[in-house]
Formats: sequence, structure tokens, C-alpha cells
Amino acid sequence: MKSESVLIDEFIAALASSPGVSAHLRAREVPVGKNERIDALVEANVAGRQLLMLVELKETAYPRDVRDAVWQLRTYQAHNPIAGQTQEVVPFIVAEAISPGARETLRSNGVGYFDRGGSLYVPTPGAFIFIDKPPPKSKARVLGSIFMGRKAQVLKALFLRRGEWVSVKDIAASEGISPAPVSQTLTDLERQDWVDVRGSGPGKLRRLVDSAGLLDAWARFLLVQKPQPQRRYFVSAGDKDFLLRRLAQSCEAHHATYAVTGEAAAQAYSPYLTSISQVLCRMPVGEPTNAVLEDLQARAVNEGWNLAIIESRSSGDFTHIEKIDGICFASPLQVYLDLLQGQGRAKEMAEHLRREKLRA
Repeated sequence: MKSESVLIDEFIAALASSPGVSAHLRAREVPVGKNERIDALVEANVAGRQLLMLVELKETAYPRDVRDAVWQLRTYQAHNPIAGQTQEVVPFIVAEAISPGARETLRSNGVGYFDRGGSLYVPTPGAFIFIDKPPPKSKARVLGSIFMGRKAQVLKALFLRRGEWVSVKDIAASEGISPAPVSQTLTDLERQDWVDVRGSGPGKLRRLVDSAGLLDAWARFLLVQKPQPQRRYFVSAGDKDFLLRRLAQSCEAHHATYAVTGEAAAQAYSPYLTSISQVLCRMPVGEPTNAVLEDLQARAVNEGWNLAIIESRSSGDFTHIEKIDGICFASPLQVYLDLLQGQGRAKEMAEHLRREKLRA
């Protein structure tokens, strides 16, 4: 973690940069009772109100982390550790990065917070300050890593089995992933308060209980990422349904893995639009994919395309495929995630699919 004194200095500077606010450090490492301490006391004048901020320092704060810290800060607040103190006491979390879920938890509990991305929340009657910014880039990668690579595959498997108690061994075996990344991902989910936990050690079980929170966080992550590159083609194939049948037949003939996603897949799972003219498909990089494109006489274009290919380099993109009328579709969850990065009415279709099919 960055030097605690530097973090406190940045917090005080952020307070002082707000209109009508002055602030200074009163004390560090203040004892409370026999074995407890407050990391820092900060005095502030906010629009004429005298505040004493009880500061707990963290590195990266997730919902589970702040839940315990809120309880501890409330205890300090109730027993006002500064004898004779007449200022209004406000509990505060100061961290390098605070996850969106942790921020919501803090706001709902009336606890202030600051992180190095510039987010600042000061809850006090008549002097409300709320600045919401993304976490620092270095920490944003840490917070978002759960939605990438093998960890994302674990999330997809857990979402599919939401409500079930599962172990590391269960997920590792079903997904063909080594236990280490599965264990780390499930631990990350605990910190986010998205899972319930039962037992301990090798037999520890988890159950996804906040699928909506998981999807909300995943959506926030994807909306600030660059969309995955697509190779776009025109195929002389009439309407979308005929193109899908030709694609399926060609992939079968050339033993090519594929999964239709995007609007065409969403329409198959839960119809929303009156017509779809374009097909988006995930296919692995390699000769079978090239053979399919040659067989379809697909012509690369920038405009007027009716077939787009997302070249996948992970086998996890093809887990939980569903076959409908002989055509392989990506899982509803993968389709939802791909739609979030789409254009036009894709995001509308994503919300419709989430409501009607994912129900989370």
C-alpha cells in the first residue's frame, strides 16, 4: 500500500479542495480501549460544521472488508474516544481503492469514504459531499480481474449453478480448470459478499446468492472496456435464418467450433425485435474457421456486413453452448455480456434477455 501518511495527506487535500471546506490532521494511531486504535483523526470544517473524522485505513476495500470496519467505526463513534469532544463525529474509510459494492455499503451505513481515484463521500446533515470517480487505474485492473480469463469462466459456471452449494473441486472438474484459479476466484467472490459460505478447508462450499450484484458489477466493468475486435464479412445467404443454417452446416462439415451470440442469439432465446439481419459468432483462431469462411465465400467488408466473427482464444468462450434447431448458441450469460458491448439496440436486448432469461 502507498505510504499511509501520503494517503492521509491526499485525503485531507481532497477535503480542502471542496468549496467551503478546511481540514487538518489531528492525530495518528489513537488508542481506543486496551487493544484497539483509530488509524487517524481528521478535523474538518464543512460549511460551518465542525467535524471529527474517525479514519480507518485500507488498501483495497471490498464489501466484506468494510462491513467489519463499519461495525468497528460505529463502536468508536459510540464511545467517542476524545474526552470532552463536542464536534460531530463521522466514521470514515480511506483506501487506495474501494469497490463499487463497498461504496454502496458505506453510503447505506452513513460512513464516509475517500480513495485515490478521487472518490469522496462526506455524510453529514446540511453539508453533503459526494464525488464518484473510477478507482485508480492500477487498482481498477485488480478489481476487474475477476471478470477476465479463467476467473470469468469460473463466474459463468457458478452463475449457471446459482443457488447450488459447490466446492472448488466441483467447478474445477466441470470446467477443466486447475483448482488454484477456482479457489482464488471463489475467495474474491466472498470479499464481494456475492456468495454464502459453508464449512472450511478442502470441503468448503459456496453458493451464489447475489447474482444481480454480480451481473451489475460485470456490466459496469464491460461498459468501460474496449469491445472485442470483430472481423466483418458479407455472405450471399438471403435472410438471417438461412445464413445461420449455412453457418451451422459449414461448421459441422469442417469440424469447426462456433457459438452464435449477440442479437441473433438473444432473439433465439427471448425474441425482442421484429427482425435481425446480422449474425455475430464466436469462433476460435485457426484453420477450421478459415475453411468455414472460404466455404461460405465470405467477403471481408467494412460496411454492409451480415456476418461478424469474434476470434476467441479461450476454450472457456464455448462452455455451456445451447443447441436450438441444430444451431449452436453461446450461453445466455455470454450473449448478455456480448450485447453489453454492442451497438444500436444491443443494450436494450441485453436488459430484455437479463430480465426474461437470466432473471437476475
